[in-house]
Amino acid sequence: MSRLLCLALAVILPAVAQAADKTISIPAGEAIVGRCVGVHDGDSMTILIDTPDGKRQAKIRLDGIDAPELGQPFSRVSRDGLAKMVFECECAVESRGPDKYSRTIGRVSVAGRDVNAVMLESGLAWHYTKYDSRPEMAAREEAAKRAKIGLWEDRDPIPPWD
Repeated sequence: MSRLLCLALAVILPAVAQAADKTISIPAGEAIVGRCVGVHDGDSMTILIDTPDGKRQAKIRLDGIDAPELGQPFSRVSRDGLAKMVFECECAVESRGPDKYSRTIGRVSVAGRDVNAVMLESGLAWHYTKYDSRPEMAAREEAAKRAKIGLWEDRDPIPPWD
């Protein structure tokens, strides 16, 4: 291995490890407040929270919805819709616990507004019935379908799980 590569790894690897140490999952039933510092797609975001150990990041997967994956039709519109609501805002997150990727599954609100519900009402995501059976969420998706807004403008939108 070249000296330059070894030097680069010596600088980069500790920084990567330190960043990983700053990411936490929020246990089920806990509520936290943090500032959104990133939006990955239409159902995933990162918030920065204050803890007794300093600032930590929590990756949040919005509960009860599923948005188009990056590269799928409508993914950019869905991601941008979420970003307009949450980016650089103070977000309250009610945790349902971690998913298999250690993200916190949560219900998010900004200034009292239910972000998960708004994503459905705006036609920016599907109701994720595999993991959520709340009738009020199904009704929000159905209203967006009837109004043909967002992803429902497409005659046959492709769900992210397909």
